[in-house]
Parts: sequence; C-alpha cells; structure tokens
Amino acid sequence: MTIRRTTWQKTAVFEALSQDNIFVSAQELHQKLLFGGQKLGLTTVYRALTDLVEAGQADVLAGEDNEMRYRVCSNEHHHHLICRKCGNAVEFDLDGFEAEVSALAVKHGYKDVAHSIELFGICEKCGMSA
Repeated sequence: MTIRRTTWQKTAVFEALSQDNIFVSAQELHQKLLFGGQKLGLTTVYRALTDLVEAGQADVLAGEDNEMRYRVCSNEHHHHLICRKCGNAVEFDLDGFEAEVSALAVKHGYKDVAHSIELFGICEKCGMSA
C-alpha cells in the first residue's frame, strides 16, 4: 500500500468538497477552487479526489449522466438519496437489508460481499420550485 502525504493541494480539494452536501464533478470542483483563488490544475484535482476516495474520506459515484461525482462521506457503510436537480445528497442506512444481504451471501457460499445503493429523485426544496 502506498502512503500518500497530505499536501496543500489535497487539503484545498478536501476543504472545497466539504463545503456542500452535494456530489460534484472534478471539473465543477476545479472551477470552484479557481474562483476561490486556488491555482490547481485539473489533473491535481483528479489525483486528490482519487486519494480521498482510496482513503475512505470521499464517496464517488456515476451520476445519471455517467459523469463521476464526488462528496465527502461518513466512514460507516451507507447509501445515498440524491436530488436530480440540485445534487443534494442524504446518507441513509438499510439495516434489515444489510442483514438479508449477509444471509444471502452465506446461503450461497459467498464471502466479502459488497454493494452500493444510490437512489435518485427530486428533493423537497426542488419539488416546491417546480
């Protein structure tokens, strides 16, 4: 395992990503950093995001447009409910589902089973403005 050091660039990316509770693309985050006076290249932003995901500090998912989007996340297993309009994301648990998945894996002799659930919809705020 490669240990990566914390750089000012990675810190800047993490701080910018932490400001909102939405999934953003690397390009959107890059623009936000530039407008905030941080002179970072897009490649550096991608590299920092990859490091944050590998460290478990950020989630990544393919949006409905198949573009990869990133968000600071909690360390515990969770799923997401994401607004199609504004990108706001809510983390949620499915305890009963998790138990069923584990039982299903054991029943079929599987080990180290992983899954990810992302639900897309329109949040209350965006629904009211429609």
